[in-house]
Amino acid sequence: MKDEQLYSYFNDTADPEEIREIESWLQENPEHQKDYDNAHMVYNAMLINEAGYRRSRKAVAGDRKSAKIRDVLKIVSGIAAGLVLLAGTWFSGKYIGEEMYSAALSRRMTSVSVPAGQSMSIVLDDGTRVFLNGGARIEYPVLFARDFRKVRLSGEAFLDVSHDERHPFIVETFDSMIEVLGTEFNVYADEENGHFSTTLLDGKVKVSTLGGEHCEQVILSPDERATKVGNHLVVTKVPAVDVVSWIDGYINIGGVGFEELMHRFEYTYNVRIILERTDIEGYMSGKIRVSEGIDFALHLLQKSCSFTYERDSSGAIIIR
Repeated sequence: MKDEQLYSYFNDTADPEEIREIESWLQENPEHQKDYDNAHMVYNAMLINEAGYRRSRKAVAGDRKSAKIRDVLKIVSGIAAGLVLLAGTWFSGKYIGEEMYSAALSRRMTSVSVPAGQSMSIVLDDGTRVFLNGGARIEYPVLFARDFRKVRLSGEAFLDVSHDERHPFIVETFDSMIEVLGTEFNVYADEENGHFSTTLLDGKVKVSTLGGEHCEQVILSPDERATKVGNHLVVTKVPAVDVVSWIDGYINIGGVGFEELMHRFEYTYNVRIILERTDIEGYMSGKIRVSEGIDFALHLLQKSCSFTYERDSSGAIIIR
């Protein structure tokens, strides 16, 4: 990807075809995000330097014009005053310009989507690391605001938030909002199927539902998970390291209902699963290695759950 194309994207002059090309390029390879971030930093630096240069030239020109109508004695003091004025104008202008530019960047949103069957990681502006599972999408500002850091997430992600007490980090999903100061936690927000849960590994988080007057809030400690059940948040103790085992290529099947697990399989293996039964139950525990394939995973589940499955002509898996 050429820098010129990225620069046109940054300054909102890219046409729809260029925008689609850049977004496809970002999704092709996680390494492209680093090139994108580097180009963005260079672009920002050029804008700031260019603005400062223009202000400096304007101030110098004004100072030269004033000097022509002064006598010799006033020239000395005029030059000194001009230099002070120039320095003050440049630094104050630079500060105001950067403030306005930072505010504009904090309103400029970008997003990363991960295809089903894949995963990737990105680093946000503040140093927060985000690991995205298959089917996940995150929206975040090019530059975080000065008072808080906020992203919007759908799907599953693990976040290692950079600690900053003065700037809370907020994750908004279709159902709930998670506020942290610096911690490690997992979020599963499947809007299509109505599943939401947050599991804390380290630190503390506050989970709030988006129910307006009927909003619920819970504070999680390490190895606790908040799950939306009906209209309420239910907190349970869980081995948090198992919940985030997907980062290492595993699917955790413990503490998850069969229907929700099948939805996770769909995102993990990029396959459509049709449930013809909703009464499948059984005790499930442990982890399944993703690389073993979906047939291995389903055969393993059949040892504890009573069901059969087959594939239709389109390749979808039908579970009976």
